[in-house]
Amino acid sequence: MSVWDKMLKKQSLDKYLAKDKQFVKSMNAFDLMSLGIGAVIGTGIFILPGTVAALKAGPAIVLSFVVAAIVCSIAAMCYAEFSSAMPIAGSAYSYGNVVFGEFTGWVLGWALILEYMLAVAAVSTGFSAYLSSFLQGFGLEIPKIFSGPFDPAHGTYLNLFAVLIVWLITWMLSHGMKESVRINNVMVIVKITIIVIFLLVGAFYVKPANWHPFLPFGVKGIFKGASTVFLPI
Repeated sequence: MSVWDKMLKKQSLDKYLAKDKQFVKSMNAFDLMSLGIGAVIGTGIFILPGTVAALKAGPAIVLSFVVAAIVCSIAAMCYAEFSSAMPIAGSAYSYGNVVFGEFTGWVLGWALILEYMLAVAAVSTGFSAYLSSFLQGFGLEIPKIFSGPFDPAHGTYLNLFAVLIVWLITWMLSHGMKESVRINNVMVIVKITIIVIFLLVGAFYVKPANWHPFLPFGVKGIFKGASTVFLPI
């Protein structure tokens, strides 16, 4: 078998199905929906809007979210189509192995790893910034050396809170799926509650005068904003 044939060799669907039978089905429909909602409502909504509005899109950030939502919906429909035809674990990695061949699956697998690394970096850094700001409100100042990435030239060596939150979640996940799902369900309820309260309170502070100019960065700003909020969504 040539190298090219090995790269295009497709994994057997029956092999994946046989392996998946060994998994314990510990999640119900509500847990799965909560998992999806918990993944969607995150950094892209709670942390990035202010930065994106100020630097990339302006008031047109609302259109950036519409564009990002459309792209997310298309990706979700693709995943739904694949998962209904091939109900196997592994996400895009497995789909690529079965449909297109091992090389495509290998590329998709590494792409997923890079995506998760970037998403975790963005989320943990955003968490650290918010927590540091919250503590400063109580007069607690975080030493500069623990407030940013390794950059001795600017006096920072470690983003302490970002590292700690990643370790905490890793420890939580290591205790099993059931415990993780329970915590995720609680967090989803908290997230939805926060959003509802924000909308109810924020409705009284809407100032249309701040919407001008609506496109300070042009149409390109809409798509730049959409690309920024899309990754962590």
